[in-house]
Parts: sequence; structure tokens; C-alpha cells
Amino acid sequence: MQDPKNPIMNPEKGSVDVAVSAYGKPYQTAVTLLTLMKHSGQWIDKIYFVEEKKQPEIVSYKFLYKIFTGRIIRYKPLFWFAYDRIGTKLRRIGVYRRAIRYQYAWEKTNKKYLLLIHNDMYFKDDLVGQYLMNIGDHTGIGKVGQCWNCPAHSAGRCSGENYLQYRPDYNEIMEMSAQYPGPRSPVYEAYIDRNTPWPLPECRLNEYVSMINIKKARPATAPFGKATPIGSNNAIDTGVEWFRDVSRMGHTFRHFDYEPYATHSWVSLRNSGHEALFNSELYKYEESVALQCLMDEFNYKP
Repeated sequence: MQDPKNPIMNPEKGSVDVAVSAYGKPYQTAVTLLTLMKHSGQWIDKIYFVEEKKQPEIVSYKFLYKIFTGRIIRYKPLFWFAYDRIGTKLRRIGVYRRAIRYQYAWEKTNKKYLLLIHNDMYFKDDLVGQYLMNIGDHTGIGKVGQCWNCPAHSAGRCSGENYLQYRPDYNEIMEMSAQYPGPRSPVYEAYIDRNTPWPLPECRLNEYVSMINIKKARPATAPFGKATPIGSNNAIDTGVEWFRDVSRMGHTFRHFDYEPYATHSWVSLRNSGHEALFNSELYKYEESVALQCLMDEFNYKP
């Protein structure tokens, strides 16, 4: 599955740092990092572990810090923005900007590549190695597009593989949205730039398990460049505005199906761990499954 244009035949060990933001789910977070290191540890140097200022309940990550002593760089932001949009003025102030998801690692890493992950992943194989061999000259690699929400995908006109080639005008996008309405179609009219409608509103590098060539991306992104930080939210989702900004600068992304190598929201298999943060019973159930996984697979003793 190597990129035929520019494969990396011999990836460099220790050339990747990891960025993970922990909002609750300590046991799922531990499963995420332990399975990642089990399969891809040879490529990874540091883990930038951001413990969010606010948590859904009283949690402790101390056991996890002990497991990864010497590898984890801990950071706790002074602010909690949740899914709020961060204005340009606040992004100029470091303590605010570094509270945006992934941003602390984005500014501090000295590696060429930064792996962005959610804290509810289960890695089954060496995804990082595959990313390294396939990223080529692209700015990032992972699944491109929230195609399950996209009218253009429903119409059979676009996908993660050909997002660069399909560039409809504003009227065509709105016609497709009316014919194949998605859950976020009502906000498209306000969000889409009529003169420059590409990328499509659901296009992004799905940040929950993606890898960035930080040497290419960082100069283009705040505070160094004009692009919105990747962890920022807009009317659509996390990372959409960043993807739009850098794509219009000429950056490209390699679509790569991670699913043979990793599972997102592996306990519930709902493609999102978001729901459990607002459902106490579901949250407790998912954490109990993760704890059992830690005991069975990693001989963890609580």
C-alpha cells in the first residue's frame, strides 16, 4: 500500500511523537497507548499527554504516568474550550492557544512527524509504520473526509481518494445538499465560501488517528502561519477549518484506510466516543470493558 509516487522504504525509528488529549476515559486511554506502543513503539519517541482542564468526572491518570515513565510529557491547559471556536485574538496568546486540542504538542515537538489520536483507539497492527511508508510528500495521512455526512459522496461524485479532483461550484454543492441532505446540511449555506467553495464542507483529515508532517504543516499554521490550529472547531467539526486553510495553500493529504490496523471507539463501535461522555451508564460500561482488556491483555492489576 505504499505511495507509488514517493514511498519511504526505510522509515526512521523514533521519528514520530504522539499527541493525545485525555478527557475522561482513563482505562480506554491506557488501552489506546498500550496497544499503540505494542505494535508501533519502534517509531515513537515521546507522548505528549494533555490532561484537559475540565473532566467529565473525577479521574486519575497516575497509573498511566507510571506505566509510561520517561516517555510521557504531561501538560494541563489553563483553560477548557470544549467545542467552542477560538477567535483570532485569543490564538495570538500562547496560554489560550495551547489549550486547543493537539496544539501544545504541535508547537513543542522536534520530530518530523506528529501522530494525532483520540483516547478511545484500539490498535491491532503497526499503523504508524504504514503511515510512514505511505505519507510520501503529503502534509498528512489518514482517512480523508467525513464522507458518511457528505452529499457529494451520497451522489457518488466524491470520496476520500478523489477529493483533490472533484471541485464543484457553490450552486452544485447546494443542489446536491438539497437532493441528498445530511445531518449538517442546514449550516452549509452560512459556512461555504461562494467564490471558493472547495474543499467541500465535510472534507478534513480525520484527526482521531492521523499523522502530520509537522515540518511542512507547522510553518503554515498559527502561531507561525495563517491557518487555523488543527484542533479548532467550526460550524462543522474539529479540523475542518485547518484542512480548508492549508488545502487552499496547496497542501495535499494521502487518504489511507486505517481500519485494518486500528479501531476507533472500539468498545461501542459507534464510530464516536462522544456519546459516552454524556451518558453515565454507557461511560461506566465502556470503562469496565477497557479495564478488563487491560487485565487480560496487559496483566494490569488495579
